Amino acid sequence: MSRTLLVKFTETDTLYWSWRWQDTPDEVEAGRLKPEFVAGLRQALAQFLPEPHEAEDGDAALQRALTESLLATPDGSLQLGQALGQALFAVEMVAQLRAERDRGSRPRLRIQPSPTTARVPWALVRIGPELEPLISLVNLEFAPPAALTVSARTTNHRGKTVVAVIDPRVPGAAPTSALGSVLGRPAENDPLAQLLRHGALLRPEAENYLGLARRRDLDRAWLREQLADAARFLYVGHATSGETADAGASAALHLAGAAPHVPVTAAELVRDRWQLPPRCALIACGSASELRDLEPMGLTLAALSCGAELVTATSWRLPTDAAIAFFGEAATDRQPLRELVLAVDTAHEFDDPVLALADWQRERLRAWEASGSIIDTPLVWAAAVSYTRGGRTKQSEE
Repeated sequence: MSRTLLVKFTETDTLYWSWRWQDTPDEVEAGRLKPEFVAGLRQALAQFLPEPHEAEDGDAALQRALTESLLATPDGSLQLGQALGQALFAVEMVAQLRAERDRGSRPRLRIQPSPTTARVPWALVRIGPELEPLISLVNLEFAPPAALTVSARTTNHRGKTVVAVIDPRVPGAAPTSALGSVLGRPAENDPLAQLLRHGALLRPEAENYLGLARRRDLDRAWLREQLADAARFLYVGHATSGETADAGASAALHLAGAAPHVPVTAAELVRDRWQLPPRCALIACGSASELRDLEPMGLTLAALSCGAELVTATSWRLPTDAAIAFFGEAATDRQPLRELVLAVDTAHEFDDPVLALADWQRERLRAWEASGSIIDTPLVWAAAVSYTRGGRTKQSEE
């Protein structure tokens, strides 16, 4: 069995990290990054994120990130990955990871991020003098704050259904508005029609993709009832967070239902004791962004608090397939956002979903380095991260 390397980041103005192998708990190493380097790291990360700066609107932010930032080219992403690796990985840690590789092992790297490092595109980090991709040496998973792991509810998961909420129609939102469609007009031959392979286990029941996507009837009451006895939850749609001090608690999933529209917040999930299934996928803008806060709470941590054992979510705002085609003037049948949805859904079918998703991201990194095409942009595939309570997550029916 492969080993697990535990890395914890904490910060004030200075960024500290500690690391140890899980099987040698007494051998702990530590280091720090000076305030001026932390400020530089934050500035570099903000430059590539497709999230608006003060003078930008959403379209301008996407165009900057997709066509002008470090992540617009493989050379730029290599430059960013090298800088991140040099800042965040001690020489000794790199040497030990390479030693594991030389023994034919790929360890699990379990990271508990701080507010700054929660924004890092970990799948692009390069380490060592040869600038090896971090994900070629390890399988990445992420840890919630220790207090959540202790307080999270334990549940007796017995259901086998897969609850799939795919681009729901938010009441009062036009298709092209801020809470409009993230996938565009559904077609029967849409690549996401592959979700129908779940057959009789799929909720809602649907004969074709037109009966699954852009539904008007999947409201909070329906969702809560379905999740209470499900094995998996796949959400593709809108996630938002507020601008107030309790922005994490007000982070919300937007569902269908009757007007006026009231989204389901992280605070509601915890307060009303929703029961979430063992494996959850939240493919929505910034659905895993709450670790950026010093006192984190948001949709991913709420799901873990409510029974989930693994949550795959996204660290920043995701470009849609339409945006990638527009800004890249791409003439192709490929649709990167849909590819991400299907990759996560497939990974969650495996005994080890962390490994399955890591294998897909390694494949995507190779494609990005080979093509440099916007179709292979890491702004989509590198956004996906998996948070777990710890240890391997087994299928509920096993």
